[in-house]
Amino acid sequence: MISGTNAMAAMGPRCGFPSRWTRRAAAVLALLVTGLFIDIRCQAQTLTDEQLRARFLLNFARFTDWPDRVFDSADTPLILCVLGAADSLDGTLQALEGAAAGMHRVAVRTGVTSDHVAECQMLFAPDNELGRLAPARQAIGGHAVLIVGESDAALALGAMIALRKEDRHLGFVVKVGAARDCDLKFSPQLLTAATEVLP
Repeated sequence: MISGTNAMAAMGPRCGFPSRWTRRAAAVLALLVTGLFIDIRCQAQTLTDEQLRARFLLNFARFTDWPDRVFDSADTPLILCVLGAADSLDGTLQALEGAAAGMHRVAVRTGVTSDHVAECQMLFAPDNELGRLAPARQAIGGHAVLIVGESDAALALGAMIALRKEDRHLGFVVKVGAARDCDLKFSPQLLTAATEVLP
């Protein structure tokens, strides 16, 4: 597991700024980003499970870096796909349509099959569709698609992030090796906010 301190240290000096400034700015940014996830958890009593999952998915999109080749231009949408049927989530995820994720706007597609997963930048695999995840992962191949599952079981089938419910709170686990295989990078701040970081 990567600690928050090590995750922040991985940023290193950037843009020629003094390392002391970089560490201070990185620490502030980490607090802000971690705060986004803490804020989600604090609202857990007022949000439905579906709304919580949608909030997490949006933040995953905001703090993951895709290779430049994935987007034709800065205004190319980031396509968030839902594998198979997720009736209870479809309406909530549609509410993310047009939300900002970095320089891109989110476009939501539901009911996606393995034939079209390589067209997505992000794929959400609900637990009731785990049987389709292995074929979907195979269809994705080396394409830069961030796969998010609802439980740890999804990690064994190729997911890079899995939501995890612990002590009635929703957290998440990240698997950096699986993301690296698809040329994806998690921000150090996202790693700091994770419940657990796996190699």
